[in-house]
Amino acid sequence: MNAHTRLHCLPFLVLASLVLAPVVSPKPSRHTIRFIFSYDFRITPPCSSTVKEGCVQQFNFYEIAPGISNRVKLGSMPAPAEATGFVKGITGTTKPFLFTSGSHMVAVSAQMPDGSESDLNQCTKIIKIH
Repeated sequence: MNAHTRLHCLPFLVLASLVLAPVVSPKPSRHTIRFIFSYDFRITPPCSSTVKEGCVQQFNFYEIAPGISNRVKLGSMPAPAEATGFVKGITGTTKPFLFTSGSHMVAVSAQMPDGSESDLNQCTKIIKIH
């Protein structure tokens, strides 16, 4: 297994929870998205002061509805310090972004120190913004 396939998403764990604006409108409105996912650190550990290569530096959040090559980065978070084994419930929240109502496909990737990322197709979820 290579470093690009170690992001594990269980059916409900790339849970993109929305903090919705109180008014429903066809115009874009600001929303934050909370990503909750799992990752197996047994094969690819988090980066640390002693592990600087072959490690997970951070997780990146994307909207990939326009296609992976046209993805929009929504934010990132550092890998949990000293995480080991299969970790469930890793949580990160984006800053508020303008979103139109409707379906959006979001994804999480693990980024290595060299800038490479895990396959975005491995950890996706379709969310509905009202």
